[in-house]
Amino acid sequence: MKLHIEHHTEYTYSWPVIYSIQHIRLTPFKLPNQQVLKWEISTPAKASHTLDHFGNKVTHFTVNQSHQRLEVTSRGVVELTPLQGGYLHNQADPVNPLVFSGATPLTVYTPDMAQFSSFVADKHIPFEARMLALANAVADRVQYKTGSTTVAHTAADAFENGEGVCQDHAHLMLACLRAHGFCARYVSGYRFSEHAPEHASHAWIDVYNPDKQAWLSVDATHRCLADEFHCRLAVARDFTGASPVRGVRSGGGEERMKVGVAIELAA
Repeated sequence: MKLHIEHHTEYTYSWPVIYSIQHIRLTPFKLPNQQVLKWEISTPAKASHTLDHFGNKVTHFTVNQSHQRLEVTSRGVVELTPLQGGYLHNQADPVNPLVFSGATPLTVYTPDMAQFSSFVADKHIPFEARMLALANAVADRVQYKTGSTTVAHTAADAFENGEGVCQDHAHLMLACLRAHGFCARYVSGYRFSEHAPEHASHAWIDVYNPDKQAWLSVDATHRCLADEFHCRLAVARDFTGASPVRGVRSGGGEERMKVGVAIELAA
């Protein structure tokens, strides 16, 4: 399946920004099941490209003149094929899975969260069944509600409030898995649905299966293993390291962000 993806981000400011630096993680991975046929990122200044310590491609640019508006657009064509039972086989990881075993400020777990997810440690249940059961439990506990949280909300916030979005589902899964010693990482990207009225950035998780020495990719929001409808952009310990657009600025006053994502089948 080939998808044409376009992701547009626009920042506007109440006062002029004197200087800004932006880091963009909007380039899909090249993987056995994900081929990037064409991709480009348009930025308001000359950009450079590097790989971060998780293997994500990062686009950097600096705007050193006064501005009250900043736009970034990424677009291209990606060909996706099904995963084998949700597993990312034959993926060369730049870091040891143990890097993803510790809690972060956004994924700190509480005793109640550890108890809520205690069944994931039961090795009498097949690994994949445990992970899907956790995905369903998380989706039941945290009802999807657009605008109910911000990027600053934690897994514990979502667990207590019972509302959130895909980012919160991912953070809660990470917290629960790490509470029981699993290596698990945050994934940013897109999920295509032919019947969706509109698309948006998406988030899910990978959890490491030491018996298979492979990552299992699980989407709590859609209560499923990742499949040929999931396009991967970046992985990290939580949202902070996989944010599509992140930067610092001097000046600007109040900031407003508008994001638009369009995904359609490509010929």
